[in-house]
Amino acid sequence: MNKKVSTIIIVVVFAVGFIVGNGVYSLYNADALSYLSQDSSQCNNCHVMNEVYADYTKSSHKNVGCADCHLPHSFARKWVAKAQTGLGHAYHFTFDKHLPPNFTANENTRAWVQENCIRCHGDYVQNVIDPTINSKHSQEALDCTSCHKDVGHLRSF
Repeated sequence: MNKKVSTIIIVVVFAVGFIVGNGVYSLYNADALSYLSQDSSQCNNCHVMNEVYADYTKSSHKNVGCADCHLPHSFARKWVAKAQTGLGHAYHFTFDKHLPPNFTANENTRAWVQENCIRCHGDYVQNVIDPTINSKHSQEALDCTSCHKDVGHLRSF
């Protein structure tokens, strides 16, 4: 092998080793395996969720897991959602220099929360869920968090 080819190989091996090593260290440092659990404390692995998690531990829903409200309940949808959410968080922690004090719910998360509110409380709120039963409720009022935004935690639903 000529010297130029061996130098390129050394640089490529070093670069790949550096990237893989950093990836493994980042997964270890972020306690990535904890995100496979249903334990709500894993949601507080990162400092941007400290205040949200503190609110949650004092809320009326403190005995309900974060995933029970914030993720779909069917097996496949839940694991796809966990992957999407985790990759989104990893992206922000890696590339976003101006992290917010906490994450806010995106369109998917808002839909999952609404779905889970109805799943748990549907029997009690039937007249709100079905606007034909009580016509005084507008379409906006059908979103549970429009009135109950601080039930699980106080900050930035």
